[in-house]
Amino acid sequence: MSILQMKINLEGITPKIWRRFLVKDNITFQELHSIIQVVMGWDNYHMFEFHINDVCISADEEGHNLAESSFKKLYQSPEFIKMLEQTKLKNGSASLNVNKLNKILKEQEQNKKTVTYKLKSKINTLIHSEKQKFDYLYDFGDNWEHMLIIEKILDSADAPFIPFCLGGERACPPEDCGSVPGYYELQKIKKNKNHKEYKERIAEWLGEDFDFEHFDLDETNKELRRLVKIDGRTRYWIPK
Repeated sequence: MSILQMKINLEGITPKIWRRFLVKDNITFQELHSIIQVVMGWDNYHMFEFHINDVCISADEEGHNLAESSFKKLYQSPEFIKMLEQTKLKNGSASLNVNKLNKILKEQEQNKKTVTYKLKSKINTLIHSEKQKFDYLYDFGDNWEHMLIIEKILDSADAPFIPFCLGGERACPPEDCGSVPGYYELQKIKKNKNHKEYKERIAEWLGEDFDFEHFDLDETNKELRRLVKIDGRTRYWIPK
């Protein structure tokens, strides 16, 4: 077993929101997802997927947002895109043919390729070299794209606690804020208490004490210690 030192960047936002952390190379992609959620500061509300070279590893639909999953599948279909282009908007809304939508989804299900790698697969089956990069997508609505790089591969004796966050900068965006444009808009509103949406979006929803620049390393590592497996047993936070 080896230790991977990873750095993750949230794409599309400046200044960068990033974290550096350590994980074992024999954990599963499901466990890596859980660790990313903690180190970044997400709330694990949405579906996600990993892209390693030409391999895509997706979350199962069960236990997730089925509507979110269906829309993702639809947007992958040229037929759906064509349908949208041909749809006439009326008073700012559109009516789509439900039967056609169901037909597209059914055809996609029938043509689905056999999956070789799943969330239960060990990450070292695909991730095993320094400088290797891969992608992590979270929330198919807001579409938060993350890029990860393996900075170092260490001997297990070099890391006393695993998983462990080494550092990072800036707070994670609020869930469901509207992707990158919505994130920047929230920042703009928060700086102006006279903004017409300040009460609704800041005082009542985001919270006036939310700090876009704050990242608490100690609290992040405390949260990592609390991670547990789905079966209820303590995960792999083990002092050497």
